[in-house]
Amino acid sequence: MFAWNAALRFALVIALVPLLSGGGCVVTVDPLDGNGGDGDGGDGTETVITIRIINATNTDLDPEIYISDQPVSKEELFTAANKYRAFGVFDSGVLGPLGTETFELDCSLVRVIGTTGGRFESETNPEQSDREFFLAQDSVFICGDRITFTYKETLTGFTTELDLD
Repeated sequence: MFAWNAALRFALVIALVPLLSGGGCVVTVDPLDGNGGDGDGGDGTETVITIRIINATNTDLDPEIYISDQPVSKEELFTAANKYRAFGVFDSGVLGPLGTETFELDCSLVRVIGTTGGRFESETNPEQSDREFFLAQDSVFICGDRITFTYKETLTGFTTELDLD
């Protein structure tokens, strides 16, 4: 049952991304089954969330990752106090061109995670992606999941993609 619900959550996110690929979108995914998303309750052995950040551009990237250990609204999450920086160059939260970071966090520290879309630091023209993601534990992800944010350049600017597994 867990695999089925995880597949449904993944399919829902993948189906929404092309529909919302225009600028200025916020993607928030609600529970599928109304009881925490996993249906079978899991085996309780997973205690971490794995977060992977991929900078698939030729510019420096501040992925603007925000994490809260409490259930909060989008407005409450995207504040300086919740910005997560313990990765990247000298733990600055910045990835160089074509950089990748993977880190694990205790589930109790990640009730909500999001990105405002990332800030791309080109020397001549800093630009920011327009796609935000706001993900809540037990409705979008569960302990043991891997959340991957991929930041890419497009013909019209930059974009952020989400993959849950």
